[in-house]
Amino acid sequence: MEAAHLRAGVAEIELHPPLGLAMSDGARYAKGTLYPLFVKALVLDNGHDACAIVTIDALGIDRPDGLRAAALAEQRCGVPADSIIMTCSHTHVAPSTLPTLHTYLGHFHADWGDTAKAMERDWIESLIEIIADAVCQAHGQLQLGSLGVVQTELPWLVFNRRRETRNLGAYTHWMRIPKDQAYAAEGPIDPEFLLYVVRGADHQPIAMLWNFTGHNSFNFGDQYSGDLTYSVQHALDERLGSHIPLLYAPGACGNTNYFDFNRPGGLDKATDEIASTIIATYRDACTLPILAIASRKAELFLAQRDFTRYWWKDDIARKMPSWNEYGAKEVKRFCAEQAEHETYQTDLVVQRFGDVAFVGLPGEMFVEFGLMIKERSPFRHTGVAIYANDYAGYITTRKAYDGGSYEAWPALNARVGREGGYLIVDKAVELLHELYNA
Repeated sequence: MEAAHLRAGVAEIELHPPLGLAMSDGARYAKGTLYPLFVKALVLDNGHDACAIVTIDALGIDRPDGLRAAALAEQRCGVPADSIIMTCSHTHVAPSTLPTLHTYLGHFHADWGDTAKAMERDWIESLIEIIADAVCQAHGQLQLGSLGVVQTELPWLVFNRRRETRNLGAYTHWMRIPKDQAYAAEGPIDPEFLLYVVRGADHQPIAMLWNFTGHNSFNFGDQYSGDLTYSVQHALDERLGSHIPLLYAPGACGNTNYFDFNRPGGLDKATDEIASTIIATYRDACTLPILAIASRKAELFLAQRDFTRYWWKDDIARKMPSWNEYGAKEVKRFCAEQAEHETYQTDLVVQRFGDVAFVGLPGEMFVEFGLMIKERSPFRHTGVAIYANDYAGYITTRKAYDGGSYEAWPALNARVGREGGYLIVDKAVELLHELYNA
């Protein structure tokens, strides 16, 4: 690994999904567009190594489709597939892109069937092409540049959404928590706001990437919307009077949400806070033109949960009875799949840019895991992005796994066992140290 002059390129492609597709977690049919959806790509190359970060306005992407998109990008423009991190914004009102959630869609939408699945497949195939095109467009725009990171904290903007009760159980905050029971947040938050700034040869920003642990869940209706990704970009453009492509990489936020996210004006409040933070800090980034660039990818085979019984049945019946039948269907599906594959296969990718790093993790990792990686990382700054290259469902802490509630239930493709998150952290830290000492 050698340090050399950085070249950077960025691309933005607006998505135009047809109306009538199923939403990932909203209305059955999309009837319009509230805010545009985008795929954005940032390619960094120093002549020796190259990496790419791709941000996608989608709830998530399943591993087979992510692998195909990365392979296609490598085939077309040479950016190594194993060095690409594809992270999704997790907007709930983008077209459905997760075949692993078909049980969920089929249970809650009576008319979900072969036609809807075929439409979803067509859209996923289009998205795979667009992801590869975005990487190649960014690669084609490479220019001399520099990169740096600036850090601040926004502890008032997010909260841990899991609540411990007096009997040491757990409720997700939007559930009907019994009176006189909730008394403490189950876990911490990560207030760190990281901003990766990439400048061109004229020292002006050509792209920025922000990384923060908030859940991009604001709208759930029948209008396509990137929500926070678009609203922050739009606010930044207005305030700067020019356009700097802004990529969003959600941090480990499987159990954290923005304050007021489900109230009128919640999106506007989060947008204003984030845009203001970017405006206030981006000039402070000390960007370096000569950097070592490298990446490492690990394939992981994680133990699946124990599905020999419907262990969470009573917990679901008590806290969210509308999921009684759905949970049973998922357990049945998981048992059948587990008979064929004892482990759940997924990936993680770690990137190095000089003295800063960026980590892409699968699924909806709890905030504790992001904090563990940052604490143990040898780099000056380490960004952690989830929903990256695979949708492995919720990956919880041991405490949450035992305490139950929404994130711990066998649903939404959550099949990684109790120790899975800790094993992912250990492997990520191992790769970070390997890159640091290379």
